Amino acid sequence: MQQSRTLALIIACLAYLVAAPAVAQDVDESSWREASRPELRDAWDQLHGKAPPTLENLTTWMNTDARSWKDLQGKVVIVDFWATWCGPCIAQIPKLKELHAKYGEKGLVILGVHSASGWEKMENFVKDKELPWAMAADEKRDLGEAFSVQYIPSYFVIDKSGNVRVAGAKRDKLEEIVQALLKEDGKPVDPKTLIGKYPKPAEKRLFASHDLRGKEAPKLEVDQWLTDQPNTKGKVVLVEFFATWCVPCQASLAKLHEYQEQFKDDLVIIAISDEPAEKIKEFLGTTQLNFAVASDPKGRMKDALGVQAIPHAMIISTDGVVRWQGFPFSGQDRLSEDMINRILRADPAVVERREKAKQAAVPAK
Repeated sequence: MQQSRTLALIIACLAYLVAAPAVAQDVDESSWREASRPELRDAWDQLHGKAPPTLENLTTWMNTDARSWKDLQGKVVIVDFWATWCGPCIAQIPKLKELHAKYGEKGLVILGVHSASGWEKMENFVKDKELPWAMAADEKRDLGEAFSVQYIPSYFVIDKSGNVRVAGAKRDKLEEIVQALLKEDGKPVDPKTLIGKYPKPAEKRLFASHDLRGKEAPKLEVDQWLTDQPNTKGKVVLVEFFATWCVPCQASLAKLHEYQEQFKDDLVIIAISDEPAEKIKEFLGTTQLNFAVASDPKGRMKDALGVQAIPHAMIISTDGVVRWQGFPFSGQDRLSEDMINRILRADPAVVERREKAKQAAVPAK
């Protein structure tokens, strides 16, 4: 019996090598935002849901008369900060041409805002390259400073309601953003309404007999902590069931190591094996992990989920509800940085703590 169970686990562990195509889920707006410059992210996040800075100081308008945001109400607008001397900006021109051709008559407006540096060459460049969308020069860098632009290309997307929807948009997400926003009715969207809206459970093979997503999580029980026992109060908790002999588990643990560092203020990660403590200690002697590890030969939490294959993980929000569960490498619903971010952004306790930390960091006047 034990041998057949072990064989089944090994086979299921290898399933991640042939993961199925991803299945579309509800829109994750946090995945639209460029996060590679965390020093800018806070400034950009402050723009969300607000009216964009005025266009009145732009000059040298091309392919259109001078515009205002009132003129563009009801349109989805990509503001593209660029320059003729910027290689990455030039590389994006074919994609922008494609977006303009596909969506220009469906409500998309692209506004190219040339950098204060070298703007005098914009007119000839636009004419030579036959660029058809609206262009203007930011001679005094008023608009760039108002948008906290520190590198180009930088993209900002204004929704039909006339508010900043995505500040610092990822260039490879522009079409996805445009498609989503063109479908909206133009009513203002408050980013705060995303709080409490956890990701919807995806249709997928769960590799467990009990689907606890949206339900109360099982009690955290282990036989022995092999690291310091973590303090989970007020934190989102990610529990993963693993074994030292499981190759996919080792790959998953390496990713968890990255996630623990990245989300250390809001997320507690716990890895649990039903192997003997000495076996796990030997494994930890050769594997660097920065999160809690425990042994539970009785497999109490694991059995509560009816785990049929490892690695198997679940994410528990601060109210004790399972918000994600399954095989971390699932092609249908992968455990990813974006997924963790979505859960953290939706968790009211996490949002409140982050807001308090932000307020505490503001110097007293």
